[in-house]
Amino acid sequence: MQTPSPVAEPRSHSFGRGWAWTRGGFDLFNRARGVSVAMVLCWLVVGLLLEQIPAGGLLSNLLYLVWMAGWMMAARRAEQEGRVEFADLFAGFRSAFTPLMLGGLALTVAVVLIMQVSLMLLGSWGMGDLLGQPPTSLTPDEARAVLMAMLVGLLLAVPLLMAVTFAPALILFERVSVPQAMRLSFRACLRNMAPFLLWSMLACLLLLLGGMLMLIGLLVVMPALNYSIYVAYRDIFGAPVMDAPSAPSEPPSPPGPQGHFDA
Repeated sequence: MQTPSPVAEPRSHSFGRGWAWTRGGFDLFNRARGVSVAMVLCWLVVGLLLEQIPAGGLLSNLLYLVWMAGWMMAARRAEQEGRVEFADLFAGFRSAFTPLMLGGLALTVAVVLIMQVSLMLLGSWGMGDLLGQPPTSLTPDEARAVLMAMLVGLLLAVPLLMAVTFAPALILFERVSVPQAMRLSFRACLRNMAPFLLWSMLACLLLLLGGMLMLIGLLVVMPALNYSIYVAYRDIFGAPVMDAPSAPSEPPSPPGPQGHFDA
């Protein structure tokens, strides 16, 4: 079996690169709109079905990196071939399933620990039962305590998100171990805090607009944002997706029609 080549050190980019990643995600979406919408519908339906069974939420966390690996494979095919196959969504189940599941297990354990820290904070303040009460029944002091515990949990979740952002792509394409993938992902995000801040603001705005459009807009925004993570991965760890042709031996494709959807 061929030994994978060493992973390049993550590069650092400027604040405005977050826009390029977002735009690149929509460019990839435009190459396979119908299949991408079908994929996100399947992804959402499976997620909803899992929530109806015991421990479904736990299973969803375990499979998170597996699903994201499928989106990374779809983005790579869109980049290299200008199309996406529906089966790409299940690439993580066919390849590197075990390490992706181990990454999901690490993610699940970390989420549980973060939740326990938040509950311990409330318990130390003598307010351990507040999370089960409706917000309208809380006093101002109790509401502040709950918000503070939630804020601590969110702050602890940021490094976790940084560690798993690029982990699926690194595990699937670079064949690195789970700990190494998480370390590289965290380092990449740490070196690109400014562009990721812009990307996060754009993502929140797009998700809000997509939700306002009777949720139909989310069928475009969600796959495009998933593809934009691949764009960022290629930009940080390799050649920029939209700046270098994927097949140098072939002539470049003519520009597409001007009426396509843009971010």
